[in-house]
Amino acid sequence: MTAAYEAFVFDFFGVVCSEVAPFWFRKYLPEPESIEVKSRLVGPADKGEISQEELFTQLGQFAGMQAKQVQDEWWGYVSINRDVVDLAKELGKRYRVALLTNATSGFFREIMKRNHLDGIFDPVVISSVERAAKPDRVIYERVLDRMNVPAGRALMIDDNPTNILGAQSAGMDGIVFESAARLKNILAERGCLIGVPGYRS
Repeated sequence: MTAAYEAFVFDFFGVVCSEVAPFWFRKYLPEPESIEVKSRLVGPADKGEISQEELFTQLGQFAGMQAKQVQDEWWGYVSINRDVVDLAKELGKRYRVALLTNATSGFFREIMKRNHLDGIFDPVVISSVERAAKPDRVIYERVLDRMNVPAGRALMIDDNPTNILGAQSAGMDGIVFESAARLKNILAERGCLIGVPGYRS
């Protein structure tokens, strides 16, 4: 059965790239405090309400280190899932392939640059630039508008089930990401990989 998708929207952290902030928080803060600090700092940073510099400075105060040390440690957690990147490239030969991320713009864009990911996704929608973050419905509507694709023809791929619910509230379909292999199997079952050049089932 062929799914009538025209576009795929990938999450970044947890799908294309490893998670970063959660690992750092687990290292330095107990869970109750971690939840509170993430809500007070990471959430506003993702929405562009505080700067990336302010985020790292305040996190450094909690961990007893300089902002640059925090940022350097975050870099240590960055790992690109090349199987997902390869799949996105193959899908891009037939479909619109976008990226939607909750992130501070500077850190995210530097990851993209260092790992030669620019040009794979179009559009790239960043929460801190939009001043709205997943799972708010508005940010899904913005990526749909920029792709000029009806919501019912777009599929959101995200490791966070809450973000999939947000996409569904905007009329999109969604898959909770577990692994590149599992994602390929699901897309193959839905007929999305038929005729994609270079794909081998």
